[in-house]
Amino acid sequence: MLKNNFAYKESLRVGMLLTATAGYIDSYTFAFHDEKFASFQSGNILQLGINLANGHLMVALQFLAPILGFLLGAMLNQVIKQIAQRRQKAWEPLAVLIELIGIFIVGILEIAHAPSLLVISLLGLFMAIQADTFGKLRGMPYATVLSTGNLKTFGATIANGLLNHDAAEFIKTRNVGVVLLAFFASAIVSHFLTLLIGNWTLILAPLFLLGVLFFIRQDV
Repeated sequence: MLKNNFAYKESLRVGMLLTATAGYIDSYTFAFHDEKFASFQSGNILQLGINLANGHLMVALQFLAPILGFLLGAMLNQVIKQIAQRRQKAWEPLAVLIELIGIFIVGILEIAHAPSLLVISLLGLFMAIQADTFGKLRGMPYATVLSTGNLKTFGATIANGLLNHDAAEFIKTRNVGVVLLAFFASAIVSHFLTLLIGNWTLILAPLFLLGVLFFIRQDV
């Protein structure tokens, strides 16, 4: 445990690595998979609706694939959680390990030119596991795969800090700002890597999760 009594799984370093994973992968899939997202399902649902409204059924179904993958991933994570709890084991390291291995395998599939729908669906599945496993940053709710809620928290804590002269709110602002920056920076890194090494970019994503696994194992 950290000295401030927060578990490592709630630490800033873990939060940064998790959001960096999401930003990196979504930037990659946007570039290589026709503007689809592995974790940002609001974007996929929007594209699904627009294409259905325009009568583009086959295009719409392509956006349905990652949505279903994400849904199945959330369901699978509950199975992982129950299995770990029955064995009286911490379930977060197991979930991260499955995500790490899964994304690495998907990276190999991508290099082997596997079908796009398979790749994006599997990535959605593993990103759902991450989203369902981690939800607190130093005791404060946050999202590891999306930035909308984090951006809202960033603005709200600034306002509360100014209105109430509350230094604790500014600490929350700093914390959520750091993970927002990690998401943003990793998306940029991913973009430039796609220009340099193409579809080999995805296979590097598990490096973030290795860091996550290293830190949260210290909670066990």
